[in-house]
Amino acid sequence: MVSTTAWVAAAAVLSIGLALTAGAVIWQQRLASAEARSQQERQVERLQADLVKRVTMPVYGLKGARGTLAAMDGKLSRPAFRAYVESRDLPSEFPGVRGFGFIEKVAHADLDAFVDAQRRNGAPDFRVHGLGAGDPHYVVTQIEPLARNAQAWGIDSGGNPVRRQAIEQAVDSGEATLTSPVTLVQDQQQGHGFMLLVPVYKQGRDPGTPTERRAALLGLLYAPLVANELLQGATDTAATLLNLKLSVRTLDGDFAPLLATREGQPLTLAEAADYALADAPMAESTQFTIAGREFRLDAALTHKAAMRLLGLAGVGLEVGGALLSLLLAITVYLLAAGRARAEQMARDMTADLARLATVASHTTNAVLITDVQRRITWVNAGFTRLFGYASEEVTGRLPGELLQSPRTDPDTARHMREATEAGLGCHLELLQRTKDGQDRWVDVEVQPLHAGNGELNGFMVIGSDITARRALQAQADEARQSLLDLYDNAPCAYYAVDANGCFLQINALGLTWLGCSAEELIGRVGPRDFFTEEGQRQFDENFARFKREGRVSGLEYDLVGRQGETRRVSLSATAVYDTAGHFLRSRSVMFDISETHRIRQQLHQLTLDQQAMLESDLVGIVKLRDRRSVWHNRALERMFGYREGELLGAPAQQLYPDDASFEAFGRLAYPQLRAGGRFRTQQKMRRKDGSLIWVDMAGVELPGSGGTTLWMLLDITQSKAHEARMERAALHDALTGLPNRLLLADRLRQAIHGAERSGHVFALAYMDLNGFKQINDTHGHDAGDEVLKTVGARLLAGLRASDTVARLGGDEFVVLLTPAQAPTEAEPVLDRLLDALSQPITLSSGAQVAVGSSLGLAHYPGDGRTPDALMRHADEAMFANKRAGRSRALAR
Repeated sequence: MVSTTAWVAAAAVLSIGLALTAGAVIWQQRLASAEARSQQERQVERLQADLVKRVTMPVYGLKGARGTLAAMDGKLSRPAFRAYVESRDLPSEFPGVRGFGFIEKVAHADLDAFVDAQRRNGAPDFRVHGLGAGDPHYVVTQIEPLARNAQAWGIDSGGNPVRRQAIEQAVDSGEATLTSPVTLVQDQQQGHGFMLLVPVYKQGRDPGTPTERRAALLGLLYAPLVANELLQGATDTAATLLNLKLSVRTLDGDFAPLLATREGQPLTLAEAADYALADAPMAESTQFTIAGREFRLDAALTHKAAMRLLGLAGVGLEVGGALLSLLLAITVYLLAAGRARAEQMARDMTADLARLATVASHTTNAVLITDVQRRITWVNAGFTRLFGYASEEVTGRLPGELLQSPRTDPDTARHMREATEAGLGCHLELLQRTKDGQDRWVDVEVQPLHAGNGELNGFMVIGSDITARRALQAQADEARQSLLDLYDNAPCAYYAVDANGCFLQINALGLTWLGCSAEELIGRVGPRDFFTEEGQRQFDENFARFKREGRVSGLEYDLVGRQGETRRVSLSATAVYDTAGHFLRSRSVMFDISETHRIRQQLHQLTLDQQAMLESDLVGIVKLRDRRSVWHNRALERMFGYREGELLGAPAQQLYPDDASFEAFGRLAYPQLRAGGRFRTQQKMRRKDGSLIWVDMAGVELPGSGGTTLWMLLDITQSKAHEARMERAALHDALTGLPNRLLLADRLRQAIHGAERSGHVFALAYMDLNGFKQINDTHGHDAGDEVLKTVGARLLAGLRASDTVARLGGDEFVVLLTPAQAPTEAEPVLDRLLDALSQPITLSSGAQVAVGSSLGLAHYPGDGRTPDALMRHADEAMFANKRAGRSRALAR
């Protein structure tokens, strides 16, 4: 009866232990799965944001051309259009764009007259080809650079159903529109391509309704995009973690693949067509819309990532739990049976210990038994396998003498020693050294052994090798921290909201914008609470639609932080649903477009101003014979500062800065005018007081007038100055005046090209300020701005004229040391910069603050031959130095 009771108790303990172990293993696996999905979602969100940016960047170039066209009253000459396109660095500003073009709507009945008009207007070789059956036709009348796009000049874009559908959609909607995949005639590879279309209406304004838009259509500006060039490098970061497939919806409703990667390697389009990720681990599909075209991004963990994140989750816990359950069951059985046989157990203690040693000898763990003085009396085969010592080598010795490593934590070792001195057991993880000098992490459990009378007579120590588990845990912790760093240091606000619109998660930049802590936001308020009243009304309308449809993009709001700081933001989001289709959470991103919004408003106002000038008497008009004024209007006299009648009969030469400019203009313009053409240019001219102005000049020879020419002049000095300011604003940081990311990328490419030609090397340093967030939180954002300005000035003062210091955003800076900066020369320079940064900064409030800096260094070509490789290497070195607590200029 006693034996049966002992077996029942042991079985119950074993069952409970195994059940708890199973529950812990399931929990561990779910935790690993949740972490893997979190990493995957962050990579997908980052990749989606990058794809949206790549496709929509050319829209700004096309809208800039549309603004120029509006300023010229809808009359865009070929030289002016060519000059605009040549002023843009297409490969750098808009990767994947083959050029900019203009499409005009032509009725079939007017086609011959249209061709004749084009030929008379400076295009004698113009012809229409590729005509479709539809009426009207949509003919490409201008395309630059022409050398790369000659096949597209004169083509009827409406002859292709895909192109026609997108053209009509752009005209009716008034919005930038992307076609379904097409084969571009100028793409020699004949791969996938797109046409990005921006409609242009008469008088430069959107009429409002589709019918009015079709009636007011002036034409369409467009950019041909080559998919391979547009998407090059887009998946480099995510491909190490995820298998990816990007597709776009075609006119027939199917999705056509654009790119795919498998285990970090790109696939051909033929392979991508048959490539499915639905059954892969953590498979996820996201659909989003760019310029009216729907895309789908399929993602799943790579095999290596799945094995690293999911494959070993819970194994150590399962083995340890089962073993511990077994040992507890044995212990319970022995205790239960021992109550009836206490005296017999005392007589048979030696036999029981022998049986226990037999059990221990067959376990895979290391087991040793010591006497009361902690000297080893017996070890099992598992001990020999783990530590390499045979039984005769360790008998009579203390475990600490054999197994303690110089790297063993002294506090942990002291805790173990104090427990055994008190006759108690303990359970801990200890770094121990094997016979061959290797350090191994061991899960150690110490149990005291007592005689039948309760007297302590030794200890049993059970050790499990957990080195692999600790290594995997360290890798997982490092990966998790890296992702958190990326999440918190992203150049945009990432956040998630629940079905009520309350924050579930928000990154560091989002907290900075709102001026709140995470505890003040999560579960309490949502982004709606930081919008203006108008923004709140729009949010209420869009949020209900978003939960139904699953995505929104490009919504603009005025975001007001707690401190009253207002910024214009662009909001995009995708929804996450459960298996029943119920809304769970959002994946949302907000970009600060305050500067873009301000520039848009300025450009809009400039357009209105230019229209007012054209409609007023501010346009100077003059009639010249033998290059002398025979008639002019009053606006010309005011433009050049002359009194009424002073310019009548005066030679035009007195309006030019010098004789050379006057003669060069005549050689260029008059042969073209005598041939029956028109001439237009922008020229510096001289006012009566000697000051110089920029003038837009357009002239024509009057038929039958004996060589008399008519000129229209418009003072564009302010426009030229505005263009210069806009160019600077586009290439420099608004706060510090330092080059921004775009200008840095251009100078880095120039440095690489120069180094390739000369064989020299140069250095690139990635810097991140330490303690900047604390200054922001303590003294406010204005103080933070003062710190950033001072840091920028100190960095600039410490460099040569040939070097570049740029601000990437937040508290991140990059220093480019060129030319011919040897690796041994770069580190002292950067150390001087770090010393300068460490000096205290006096704020306008009188307070003194100090910041440090973590710095990562990369050299060309040793650390990379491309801009991305050098930036990535320097960034990784910076993070490594930050984690290690270093602030010197050390390369990784």
